[in-house]
Amino acid sequence: MPIIKYTALLSIIFACSACLQHRELVNFNEGPAFSATPQVIADQHIIRLQPDDLLAISIQSVDPVASAPFNVAGVSAAAASGGAGATISTASPSYLIDVDGRINLPMLGSVQAAGSTTTQLRDTLHRRLDKYLKDAIVNVRLVNFKFTVIGEVNQPGTISMAEERINLLEALGMAGDVATYGNRERVLVIREVAGKREFGYLNLHQRDLFASPYFYLSQNDIVYVEPMKAKVGVTSDESSKFLQFVFPIVTVASILITLFR
Repeated sequence: MPIIKYTALLSIIFACSACLQHRELVNFNEGPAFSATPQVIADQHIIRLQPDDLLAISIQSVDPVASAPFNVAGVSAAAASGGAGATISTASPSYLIDVDGRINLPMLGSVQAAGSTTTQLRDTLHRRLDKYLKDAIVNVRLVNFKFTVIGEVNQPGTISMAEERINLLEALGMAGDVATYGNRERVLVIREVAGKREFGYLNLHQRDLFASPYFYLSQNDIVYVEPMKAKVGVTSDESSKFLQFVFPIVTVASILITLFR
């Protein structure tokens, strides 16, 4: 029965072609082996402030009464981050950087913030406070770091957090990891810097992933995990779904007939 044999063979080939190989699901399995000794992190990825960033700023001194006027409430974190569903808890007054890159603080007035790091802004505020407070203690923290993960991940969405440093692997972990049919060789990071949009592709199989300038995320980055062609082939149309259901049955039937004829 050559037809049955050919049918069985084609069915097996089809079934195998629809399966994912182990290597496609493993990260860091390509390129030179990892070093056995600790490696210096070359790119510390300094976050620079930009418009729409929300800052928690506290100003203290040895005299609480003297520093109190500098700590009146700024904008609410809930209002600045888009409503109750995106509320970020912060005990310090919060200030939103405006479209001109500036914030307005009690007593100090307008201060340029965009383009600086939180450390640089802290030092700027400390210098301007010298004539008002003795031994002032200034803390500046970014509280609405936000990024979005979409595509072939298990829990796509936008995530806000009170941190300034997060890498791609942590972001994917927060999104439930790459889904079964996510293409680990094609992870796109979309980034806006100084009015320009950048695009960077990362390959999760490559061990040099950690050296990419897109490994550490910036505010408002969008991470897109492309689907694999295997998924496109499986879900492209109704006929594919029908064949996916029928071929395993045909395969088993053909093998049984071949064995027992």
